[in-house]
Parts: sequence; C-alpha cells; structure tokens
Amino acid sequence: MHSATLNRRSALAALLALAVTPLTGIAQTAYPVRPITLVIPFPPGGQTDVVGRLIGDRLAQQLGQPVVVENRPGVNGSLASELVARAKPDGYTLVIGGPGTHAINQLVNPNVKYDARKDFTHISMLGRVPMLLLASPALKANSVADVVTLAKARPNSVNMALTGIGSSSHVTTELLKQAAGITFNNVPYKGDVPAMTDVMGGQADLLFVPATSAVNFAQAGKLRPLAVAGNKRLAALPDVPTMAEAGQPRVINYSWTSLAGPPGMPAEIVQKLNQACREILAEPDVVARLATMSNEPTPGTPAQASSFIAAEVARWADVVKNGNIQVQ
Repeated sequence: MHSATLNRRSALAALLALAVTPLTGIAQTAYPVRPITLVIPFPPGGQTDVVGRLIGDRLAQQLGQPVVVENRPGVNGSLASELVARAKPDGYTLVIGGPGTHAINQLVNPNVKYDARKDFTHISMLGRVPMLLLASPALKANSVADVVTLAKARPNSVNMALTGIGSSSHVTTELLKQAAGITFNNVPYKGDVPAMTDVMGGQADLLFVPATSAVNFAQAGKLRPLAVAGNKRLAALPDVPTMAEAGQPRVINYSWTSLAGPPGMPAEIVQKLNQACREILAEPDVVARLATMSNEPTPGTPAQASSFIAAEVARWADVVKNGNIQVQ
C-alpha cells in the first residue's frame, strides 16, 4: 500500500511538472501585459525627447501595450537615469540614454551615483547625429583653420559657447582644443537654445551642437557652419566639410540615443525589446523622420550596445582628465 501511494504521488508530481513547464514559458513570452514607462531624462522638445517619443510610439504598436513617456529632467539627465537604474528589472521601466547620461556625467560629476557600464541593461542603440561646429556671422573665421589660427594668436580670447558643463558640446570642444593645441574662453549655457542665441547675436563666437539643433539656422545664414564632427558630410549641408577634411581627423563625435533598463533584466525580455527596436529602425517612415533631423539609425545587438557604452566611457575619461573638466 505504501509503495502504491508513493507511486501515485510520483506520477502526480510528474504531471504537475509537465503542466507547469509550458505555463512558465507562456508567462515569459507574454511580456508585456501592462503599460511600459519610458523615461526621458530631459525636457520636451530636444533631440532625446523627439527620438524617444518616436521610439515609444512605435514600441507601443509593436508590443501591443501603451508606452507612457515621462520627461524627468535634472542634473543633466542623471536623476532620471538613476531612478531607472534602481527600478525593478521587469521590463516595465526603461530610459532613453545619451552621451551625457550614459558616458560623461559619471566622469565629471562626483554626485552621480551610478556606473553606466554596469548599472543598466543596455537593450539597443537607436540613432546618432554628428556634432556641428558653428561660428557667429560676426566672427572673422570661415574655416576650422581660421579658428585655429585665431585661437593661437589670441589664447583664451575666442569665446566658445558650451551647452552645459560636461555636455557633448563641452567634450567636443575639449577634443578640438587638445587635438589642435589651442585654448578658448569657455562660456557655459543652460542648453542649446540660449547658447545658439548668443552666438547668432555675436555675444559668443563659436559652439558645437548636434546638427539636429542647428541645421535650420545654418541654412538660413544665422549661424556659419564650419565643419561636421562626423565621418561624412551632412545631406542637409553638403558644402560643409567634415572635421577630417578640415584638418582635424581626431575630432569626431556624435550625439547618440539608446534604450536601456535596470540591471538584471530577463534575457527573453531584452531580446524582445531589441528585436522590436530593430524592426522599428528599419521602417521607411522612421528612417525618413530621423533623416529630417540629420539622425542616422544605429540598430544592433544588446552586446553591441553594452560594448559601445563602455567604449564611450573609456574614450571620454581621457579627454575629461586631460581637460580637468568637473561640475562644481
């Protein structure tokens, strides 16, 4: 009797195991079953916001669940990024990353409490846009060579607008300084718009900004484009040389966007999100929409995204150290 009872129990356990296994698989592939929160670490209207909302809208279509976009600006995007880094790794809280939030901030600000390399699950790179060197129409410089000559003749007197301490604008400026052996009088601003406004008005001489922010002003003659800090010319400004063509091959920098979540996300959820991003970034209307912003889609694997972030941190660590850049 005892043996028969044990056999019955073993058979029941085996049946339960068979029943539970497919249910577990279903639960894993059912993601998402509720709305996803997509955090954008900057105010509405900027490149990160525009790209993030475009991706969020298409993710909702791909995944069949709403994607709720939340703008949470503060400390150059670090506050929102830290919030996501500490969130539950279930795929329902994601963040749009960029050079500041996921490479530079931790190098220049001792108050940033996360490491972009290990405190996130990097899901996919999204897009990139080259930085553009622009001059005030009032500045007597029509090329990068003219700027270098002027800066060497008048050390620390050419006013270089920065869109923020530790921003892509700042580190690209530092890259040019170190490559050309020159100095500028750095003038920090709170964002692209006030910096460009002063350069247009002649209160500052030069600035680096993502091409997205400045192409219209350059085409209208309100800012003088001197060079593109990318590996090819812009379709919107075909007569403007690359920095390499202008004699500064080391000065290459893109402002990029990525999709990330908290560390420890399940691999099947990461793969599902990555595949959705790949499909979105291949859609002709998405490619066309990004092209209007001089933004190039950069799909890839999660491993490639992680490697890229690590390389960005390493790259800017040397530039930041040599330039003694630090948020006070």
